[in-house]
Amino acid sequence: MNFKFNLQRFAYADDANDTKINATLSISPELVKVGWAKDTWESGLHRAFFDKFTGNSPENIIQIREELTKDDGDTINIPLLMPLTGDGVTGDDWLEGNEEAMIYRDFKVTINQLRHAVRIKGKMTEQRVSLDLRRDAKVALSNWLADKIDKTIFQELSTDPTPDRVVYGGAATSEAAIGTGDYFTLDLIGKAKRIALADENTMIKPIMIDGLETYIMILDQWQARDLKKDKDWLEAQQYANVRGNKNPIFSGALGVYDGVVLHQCNRIIRKENTAGIKVGHALFLGRQAAVFAVGNNPTWNEKTFDYDNKIGVEFGRIFGIKKTQFKYDGTNLTDFGCINVLTASEDDPS
Repeated sequence: MNFKFNLQRFAYADDANDTKINATLSISPELVKVGWAKDTWESGLHRAFFDKFTGNSPENIIQIREELTKDDGDTINIPLLMPLTGDGVTGDDWLEGNEEAMIYRDFKVTINQLRHAVRIKGKMTEQRVSLDLRRDAKVALSNWLADKIDKTIFQELSTDPTPDRVVYGGAATSEAAIGTGDYFTLDLIGKAKRIALADENTMIKPIMIDGLETYIMILDQWQARDLKKDKDWLEAQQYANVRGNKNPIFSGALGVYDGVVLHQCNRIIRKENTAGIKVGHALFLGRQAAVFAVGNNPTWNEKTFDYDNKIGVEFGRIFGIKKTQFKYDGTNLTDFGCINVLTASEDDPS
């Protein structure tokens, strides 16, 4: 099929003297910088693995909070609402005076400035290659930002999980005890979900997709390899119908099992334990697992050096990312929306 495009040109002619007038829109350099800063930030967010799981609502896995874009300060205090546990009343029993107090546990996120910059060597470098320097700087800084955001979120969610929010492969009871053969299996998905739902007071809340309660699980590529060897997993995917769902959370998913959507990402934390076994830190995630607090608007600054021979571009933003945790009983800390699933994650045989 062929498409044809016609370019039409218009000119304005004054009726009195038929003089053509050309109008030029002038944009101030400061507005240009604001636009490039915003584009770089948004591009970085969209390129991040966690983009599809991020939004302003507390029903997202990663919740963005923007209060500090308008207010001074470097810390945001986020109330986490605990579930109600009372029985209520029936019939004509007296309700007044028997109301249940709502319980909030506070959670704080601190923000800080993060900046990075690129520099072009000089005019001879520009002369040798045809480059759009501003565009290439945006691409490079956006990619760097996406990588930085993802690594920070994975690090936050994987560091020091509370004891009630950890599952180990095989018969291991600690990361140090994980050995060869303690691979990721289908049973671990169900075990993590049972932990998430075990206590109504501390349960990890699922996100809602098309009216269905759903959790997210992220594996590294070696854990995904081991899962795919499980015949029960392969059989379950015949009925999962991931491809038919248009929600972005299903985009690129490995599959679905028992209301859990599984994804693979090579940024999952993976490191050797004391026994020399590589351990993957898979993540089972529910609502509000982490908070992404942003401060001032992003910045974009361009500077010349060496008598205008060299050019540098700086991008920056004030923000902070923190795993949500709370003390339901006022004493014991619990991860609010995340369970770590630690298994052997061994390299392929050479």
